[in-house]
Amino acid sequence: MTVPVPTKAPSTQYPDSDLTIYDVIDSDADMAEEIMAGAEEARAAADGCETMITRLDALYDRIVDLKVPGVLERWVLTLAEKAVSVRAKAEALAQGLPAASEAIRIAGENAERRHKPLADAVRDAGHAAPAERDYHLE
Repeated sequence: MTVPVPTKAPSTQYPDSDLTIYDVIDSDADMAEEIMAGAEEARAAADGCETMITRLDALYDRIVDLKVPGVLERWVLTLAEKAVSVRAKAEALAQGLPAASEAIRIAGENAERRHKPLADAVRDAGHAAPAERDYHLE
């Protein structure tokens, strides 16, 4: 059995899309803010993990002092190890997300600087989109 090979690459363009450069600019600004909010949430999660680790360490010490039989001691250690792992991941996110926010903000500013003047001129002329040309469909 042979698989048919497409003769032309599929187009990723949407000729009837209602998406405008204004939508892209607004979306990039909103996304940059949301990413920064995510960085703050990651910092809060890391702080919460630190509190949990401290409390689990105290609980572990108390379990050892009381000589509690069973698997509770091992479960507390396992939970503390997972909290350390989550804290490390949250700290890494909190450190990396500002760069992602900055990148999306810069992309939006570049799109605005490059494409907004044409979009403004087209809108001022009373059109929804620039005049269609053959190269727009390629």
